Amino acid sequence: MKQIAAILGATLIASTLSAATTPPNLGWLKFETKVSDKVLKWKVRNETPPMVTPAQYPNRIEMHWKYTPDAAGMPSPEVEANFARLEAATDPIQGDHVAYLMMVVTGNGDRTWFWYAGDTKAFAAALNNLLPGHPYPITLHLAGNEPDWKTYRTMRGNSH
Repeated sequence: MKQIAAILGATLIASTLSAATTPPNLGWLKFETKVSDKVLKWKVRNETPPMVTPAQYPNRIEMHWKYTPDAAGMPSPEVEANFARLEAATDPIQGDHVAYLMMVVTGNGDRTWFWYAGDTKAFAAALNNLLPGHPYPITLHLAGNEPDWKTYRTMRGNSH
């Protein structure tokens, strides 16, 4: 947790100084930052989903996948493909209004998905339903109560 917080803090500063922002892609802003000699790739939602009140989804959940990084801290193409499969498999959680994926950070041997959920038990149940047998090496961490979605809003503001 301390490592993610340190990376987030350093990246917040770095992103305001040197983010190479790309145009929106399917509702997401994508950009890269560098911390030391490592690359961090960010994917941040353009905006809050329509009809969603952040205070109804106050629980920030971090879903981590540790991987073996290359020299720049990035995953192999095979691991990237598995990330895409996991994201596609968990997408119905948003359609069911259980939780919303608002940010993804990849780098330094870790991909972290930042979800905002109303009921953490409902989120875990939906995840278990969608991923029978839990084929992915993920861990969940309840990162805090954020009725204002501060982490997302901060990164969204810094991604321009």
